[in-house]
Amino acid sequence: MSAFVAGVIALLVLLLLARGWLGTNARTLASGMRFSGGMILVLVTLALAVTGRIGFAFITASGAWYLLFGQAPPWQTGYGARTGSGGSQSNRQSGNSAPPRVASMSRSEALNVLGLQEGATEEQIRAAHRRLIQQTHPDKGGTNYLAAKINEAKDVLLGRR
Repeated sequence: MSAFVAGVIALLVLLLLARGWLGTNARTLASGMRFSGGMILVLVTLALAVTGRIGFAFITASGAWYLLFGQAPPWQTGYGARTGSGGSQSNRQSGNSAPPRVASMSRSEALNVLGLQEGATEEQIRAAHRRLIQQTHPDKGGTNYLAAKINEAKDVLLGRR
């Protein structure tokens, strides 16, 4: 019986909230729904914490944090991980990113990366790039760093950098 009463109360609350959203634009509606979802998850988190289900409470708290603040909660960001804009760790590099770029690649280095000689034609540059990127692409087991270097070498040799 108490579940039925709780369901009726929840339905009434949703109807009251929906009444206020009828004449709004899509952006305001989405923002309101995100806020409402976050608040519902806060209430669920409190109920789970009170009943001793702390593991589930952390999961719902993470969802509530994301809906209310638009970024991952602080207890889920590891050391050096990027947080949202304005976060205290936003200037640190995450483990998956490429190393910071120091200087532009020289022409001789670009030729060396693609395995070409001075005087290579545009067609030879594109063919070497295609061959190497197919071998070292991250989807084929390569790394982002190697693919970026190969792309940079092609751009340098084609005069785009």
